[in-house]
Amino acid sequence: MKTGLNAPFYKWIDDVKKAYRHKRELEEKLEYYQSRLTGYQAVVYDSIGSSSSRNNVEDNLLYIIGKIDETQCKMQESTNVINNYKSFKGQLCGNEVEVLELLIETDLLKSTIGLRLEISKSRLFQVINELSRKFNLSNYVILTFKQNK
Repeated sequence: MKTGLNAPFYKWIDDVKKAYRHKRELEEKLEYYQSRLTGYQAVVYDSIGSSSSRNNVEDNLLYIIGKIDETQCKMQESTNVINNYKSFKGQLCGNEVEVLELLIETDLLKSTIGLRLEISKSRLFQVINELSRKFNLSNYVILTFKQNK
C-alpha cells in the first residue's frame, strides 16, 4: 500500500481496477443465477401443506431471487465506481488521460508507462502528482457538496 500524499489516489486506482474485475465476475454470476431461476416451475398453491418438497422449491426460489438482487446491487456499486472514474478522466487533458488509463487499465510498471509515453520518469511522477492533486480536489468538492445537502 502506498503512503503519503498520494495514498488516497493510489487506493482509488486499486478500487477502480477491482470494480472492473468484479463487474465482469458479477455479470457471470448474475447470468448463472438467472439461468437457475428459469429452471424452476411455477409455484402452485392448489394444495397448501400437502408436500414438504413444495416448501423446499419455494425456499430455493427465494434464495435464487435474493442472490440475483444481491448481485445486482454489487454490480451497481462497481458501475458507480467505474462511472466516477470515467467522469474524472473526462476532466483531464493531455498526458494526464493517458497516464491515468495506463495506471488503471493495465498492469504496467511506472517505468514501462514512462517508456510507452516517451516521457521521463520525473515527468511521469509530476503527472501522477498532478492527477492526485486533481483527484483529492474533486473528492473534496464532492464531500463538501454531500455535506451541504
